[in-house]
Amino acid sequence: MSTRPIRLPFGHPEIFDTMKIEILRMEDGESELSMPFLEQYTQHYGMLHGGAIFTLADAACGVAVASVAKEGKKFLTSGMNINYLEPIREGITVCRAKVLRQGRIMPVESEVWNSGVCAAKASAIYTLID
Repeated sequence: MSTRPIRLPFGHPEIFDTMKIEILRMEDGESELSMPFLEQYTQHYGMLHGGAIFTLADAACGVAVASVAKEGKKFLTSGMNINYLEPIREGITVCRAKVLRQGRIMPVESEVWNSGVCAAKASAIYTLID
């Protein structure tokens, strides 16, 4: 695997830096992103906040779409659902996403993994805009 950072066609979102999200893989409608456990993103019980997990899943889905969107095309998340399966208490969290169908409207699925356990599953719809 390359050690050079993966560049997005639309630039680098500042939230990736804020949450320390790293793109590990981006190709052919698929992506893999990681995020470390950070205390500032925990909820009152010390587990990773659902909003942080959702942000990672949305980022991974968007990167998967970016890997197949034609150059210069813009897209937005038009809907997303997530199911939280296990709490995240430490370590590196990884999200893998896959575009299910390409077109003006693209459905995407993702799984969030931590410590070898699937912690969440998300599905999203992305819409290409002019």
